[in-house]
Amino acid sequence: MQLSESKAILFNKLFERDVCIRCILRLFKITEISTYRETQQFIQLLFDVGKLIGNENKLVEEYDFLFYKRKAEILDSDVQPQTCHSSLKDQFIKNPFHTFDKINKCVVCHGILQCVDDQKFIAILVDEIQKKQYQFEAFKFQVKTPIGCQIRQIIIVNQCISEIGQIDPLYEYIRTPNFATDIKICVKWIMCSLLSESLKVPSDANDDRFQICLNFENIGDDVKQFEQFKKIISDIDDQMWEEKITKKLKMNDPQLKAETHNRLMQKKNQQSQPFLPTQSNLEKISKLTNAQISSYKIVNVNYPVKLEVSTSYQNIFIKGNYIKLGRYISQTPWIIDGNKIYEDSIEDLVSAEACKIFKPSSVKFHSGGREDIDVRMLGNGRPFAIELVDPHQGVLNQTQEILNQIEAKINSQNVVKVTPLSYTDTNIFGELKNSETNKVKAYCCVVECKNAINADLIEQANQIKDLVIKQKTPIRVLHRRTQMVRDKIIHSLLIKKINEKWLLVYVLSSAGTYIKEFIHSDLDRTVPNLCSLLQNECDIYQLDVIKLYEKINEAVIFDFKNLDIECGCKI
Repeated sequence: MQLSESKAILFNKLFERDVCIRCILRLFKITEISTYRETQQFIQLLFDVGKLIGNENKLVEEYDFLFYKRKAEILDSDVQPQTCHSSLKDQFIKNPFHTFDKINKCVVCHGILQCVDDQKFIAILVDEIQKKQYQFEAFKFQVKTPIGCQIRQIIIVNQCISEIGQIDPLYEYIRTPNFATDIKICVKWIMCSLLSESLKVPSDANDDRFQICLNFENIGDDVKQFEQFKKIISDIDDQMWEEKITKKLKMNDPQLKAETHNRLMQKKNQQSQPFLPTQSNLEKISKLTNAQISSYKIVNVNYPVKLEVSTSYQNIFIKGNYIKLGRYISQTPWIIDGNKIYEDSIEDLVSAEACKIFKPSSVKFHSGGREDIDVRMLGNGRPFAIELVDPHQGVLNQTQEILNQIEAKINSQNVVKVTPLSYTDTNIFGELKNSETNKVKAYCCVVECKNAINADLIEQANQIKDLVIKQKTPIRVLHRRTQMVRDKIIHSLLIKKINEKWLLVYVLSSAGTYIKEFIHSDLDRTVPNLCSLLQNECDIYQLDVIKLYEKINEAVIFDFKNLDIECGCKI
């Protein structure tokens, strides 16, 4: 660090105010990473500053005094400080929270930069990560710090410069917004190499697969620090409101009365609430002038900093098509009042083997639509994807061979089969949505008629092409679907007589058509319907989805008309 007299004077002022050396380096925009890591340089830096201010031993003696005082007080915890002003208490709050509790904590960073390279802290952190038994080749390091640090930074710099009372380009520069190196960046500079060495894998900011996040919080001190700005920010908001009202009065705005009432109610609520440490409030404070800031003081660091350590591996997505051969099996677990109604679901059967291999924290099942619980899904199957959330194991062996093993295990059962599985990504959501809303679907229904069937009406129905039907939301789903009328298309029908009162009805329709309601009319909530087409009362006894098509065309119609040859014997 290149020192000048003005830097040394400001350095001394900040150091006297219990700003740690690393925070001072940040404020001076020092970007040499080694300066933050190699703490043995601190003594020399203190000595150099002392020389420039006319007392070369002053800062070193203060540091030595604080060091030995602190060493005596934390002897029982057997933790040796690695940087000035630092100690790390040996006691930690239960996982995933830890507490930093130090003497003379830095008034800007709450002591965070004073202890992140403490050897015992690093050992505990690494142990916690390793306990979670992740497999990973590299890690991305993320850090969150108390929001109040930025306010403290602004206040302390303004106070020190005001006391110095000198005009210097350095002082003007250091007053500008976002002048300092971010605390989060400094934590990464210090810790990345230490964690990498201990975990024996590299740190890679461009590899999003495995992430380690340290979330430092000090809500108690942040609330107190922000609360003192409540009045001035409230006054600024009121002034802005008055300007807005004045402008609207000139425009004779008809909504003025309602907006004024809402503002008064909002103001009343704000008066009874604390001025919270939020990003929005931080932005308001940051817009204050230096003169306004200078009247405020830093709240002492009274509360210990809490640290939450979170780890996560990038979700793994596996896609395929499922074929449901059994009836009365739900797509996802069916739970009512905390009780599982059916033992298995498609989600359970399809994801079980993948969960054994990849050991995710949870699993999410996504599909291109769904069939009723009593409906089979045959033919080429329904597209789906399983999302393995935060997988811990097997992530280094994401091969097709593994998927083949999973597929073979699923297909060894009799209820659900899957077509070839493959790895995918979040783009699958668009594909599934397209399948749900745009694909053309062929169904087969076993239908009973009340009266004898008219062969001529069957022949007429079989000639239908692109019949538009209007469906009110079915009675059976009104409890969970919006009441509305939906236009759907019956592209083609193929009706085969079983006997005088029973039919095999093939339906080719647009996605989202309620087929059961088309058959029995749903008390004429679907019109036209099979009952009206055959002039007979019809009821459906069995329904299967037998094929999905990408879009409607003549080839699809031809294929549909021959489905009875392919599927009739299986219904």
